[in-house]
Amino acid sequence: MGVEKIFILPGGFLDIDRSIFLSAMDMGQIIKAPVYSILLQTSEGPILIDTGLNPDGVKDPEHAWGARARLVPPKMTAADDVRQRLQELGLAMTDIRMVILTHLHWDHTGTLRFFRHCPIVVQREEHRFAFNPDPFLAAPYMANHLDAGLQYQFVDGDCQVAPGVSLIKTPGHTPGHQSVAVSTDAGARHIFAGDAAPLMVNLRGKIPLSNTYSARQCVDSLHRLDHLAQMLQARIHPSHDLEAYQSLNKSPLPL
Repeated sequence: MGVEKIFILPGGFLDIDRSIFLSAMDMGQIIKAPVYSILLQTSEGPILIDTGLNPDGVKDPEHAWGARARLVPPKMTAADDVRQRLQELGLAMTDIRMVILTHLHWDHTGTLRFFRHCPIVVQREEHRFAFNPDPFLAAPYMANHLDAGLQYQFVDGDCQVAPGVSLIKTPGHTPGHQSVAVSTDAGARHIFAGDAAPLMVNLRGKIPLSNTYSARQCVDSLHRLDHLAQMLQARIHPSHDLEAYQSLNKSPLPL
């Protein structure tokens, strides 16, 4: 037994310049980018992939997100708090047995402080960089999201972390980015790309992000994801693509 059900937990939206996701393209075109977490119901207990935006930003955006509250304005309601989304599924925060982070940017780590009881699985290289980033890439890593007495569990490269749940190292956007491959007991296969492929057009055109640690690694990871999806006959889910997001069932309905 492995992954029984998958739930997409809505977490709000970002108003963001499309060119951030697409190198040297569509500059000045503001798009609505979804933010969401993924809940895996497994035979060993619930696993959460990414933790969304900081819910403190609903009432005090500047305190929660600093300058990014104005540069990349989040649109979030109290219902988008991951605690509320889990409660809708009859789960408490302490029911989560593991959190997997695709990477440690602010829009994926906003509620980490509520998960001190369980392992936080992240690539070792990502954790190292997040706590000592190059200055020109430091802004998306927020100390108030990360430094909370967490039980980080480091991995190095690809590995299986639970039956039906595997990590795929996909660096580029960040040094230690990882995507997550999920196989359900019913035979469905999914790859949650994270920001290795924020938009479907990144994948189709092998277009790197502008906001990237290494454009070369970003393109290599896009090729890798495409190849794995074909080999595994898996559906790829980009992280911030509105059209792809709108096509998905949202919690409390399973994917």
